[in-house]
Amino acid sequence: MGLSDIRIFRLIVQVGLTTLSLAVIGLCIKAMNDLEEDKRTIARLLPGGQIEARNIVGSGVALVMVSCGIVLMTILNSIYILKDRCPQAIRKRCPADFSRKTMAVFAFILTPINIAQSCLTATQSARVSSSTLPADTVENLVAFSGRSLLYKDKVTIVDYTVIAWITLLLLLIGITIESSKFSRPEYGDADQEKTSA
Repeated sequence: MGLSDIRIFRLIVQVGLTTLSLAVIGLCIKAMNDLEEDKRTIARLLPGGQIEARNIVGSGVALVMVSCGIVLMTILNSIYILKDRCPQAIRKRCPADFSRKTMAVFAFILTPINIAQSCLTATQSARVSSSTLPADTVENLVAFSGRSLLYKDKVTIVDYTVIAWITLLLLLIGITIESSKFSRPEYGDADQEKTSA
């Protein structure tokens, strides 16, 4: 017998979470590479020039770590969802409500990170300084160059911030699905057939 519709949908949620998490990881890495390129450019154009962006780097690293955890979680959740098709040794190691509990943990962790990331993106910017030039001169040179230091003007940062919120939304959808009676082990194929009839 093929997979039930609800089980397929549960697996689609896990695949979606994996895809979104990998996108966040890739975009965070790209943003960090862009920052390194900006640092080299500033050092080349300004004597003793440095760019400071530790706050956004810190939140980006946190997002990467959580996203890596979500990818691992989705693999384990997929095994949990398919546990009745796995060997008995694997089935015994799947605790009740495993999928719901793991998604709830990551939703709890991701929420404050997303809030902090959004606040930084919306209100903060990188800072450029020079060991040999006054701060006013540095600011004027940056403004004259036409380069924006605001995080909200960096497309990559905005992209992974938005995707992180979509990931959180999908986690909440997944928790709702896993909490429904249709995801419970006792809700068998026969019961599903009665409901669909």
